[in-house]
Amino acid sequence: MSSGHHEIILITRADDMGYTHTGNLAVMECLRNGFIRSAAILVIAPWFEEAAKLARENPQFCYGIHLGLIGEWRGYRWRPVFPYSEVSSLVDKDGFFWQSPRDFWGHNPNMAEIEKEFAAQIELAKKKGVPISYLDSHYVMPYNEHYRPIMERLGKKYGLPVSCLLGEHELHDFGIYHVPPEEKEKALEQVLRDLKPGVHLLIAHPGLASMENDALVHSEPEHVQPEGVGRMRAAETAAYTSPRIKRLVTELGIRLMSYAEFVRR
Repeated sequence: MSSGHHEIILITRADDMGYTHTGNLAVMECLRNGFIRSAAILVIAPWFEEAAKLARENPQFCYGIHLGLIGEWRGYRWRPVFPYSEVSSLVDKDGFFWQSPRDFWGHNPNMAEIEKEFAAQIELAKKKGVPISYLDSHYVMPYNEHYRPIMERLGKKYGLPVSCLLGEHELHDFGIYHVPPEEKEKALEQVLRDLKPGVHLLIAHPGLASMENDALVHSEPEHVQPEGVGRMRAAETAAYTSPRIKRLVTELGIRLMSYAEFVRR
């Protein structure tokens, strides 16, 4: 394998761990048997307790805190960790997070409250014994001139790298995320074949076909998945754990890394 600036480095990150029980199972399957090397845990999500337990029991994997301010699913609302009366600019009149970045930024969130809430999420993860290797952000991208300094300060305060602020080229998985289930593996193959030398970040959204995942409907019409969130995310899981795709990664000379490995290299 080549090295230096001729090397293709791919950091792989599974997002939203904690969003459902079967979502947690899928993330762990991708870590154990796929080519995903990092998992981002949503402290604000209802299945965080299980995610934290899985992280404690499997410390050999790399975990980040998926700092969240948005709960995007219809009828599946999420609250802040900090008492919502003390972070009132971040929530609606019932104390729930807004359901889209548009609504979030449209209600003029207080930057100090964002930082306070994010610190509370990190502290809760630490309290629950999550071995934290990095920080990232859920569904508020891109980092703007007000938001990015908060992430940088928290990274410095906790001695943790911040995903997307380390010079990596962010691929997302939206070339994979929105394609029909039967085409996801082919789409992933194309993403991998198109990689050029450098450091890239692939963000995945694993899941399983289940009633709880198929009950999820995105609040933004353009992101609604008629095939069902469970079926769509299960196809992602299958692609990321595909033996053929794993062989392709080796054949292409792609060096897979977690954030912990990337920072240590």
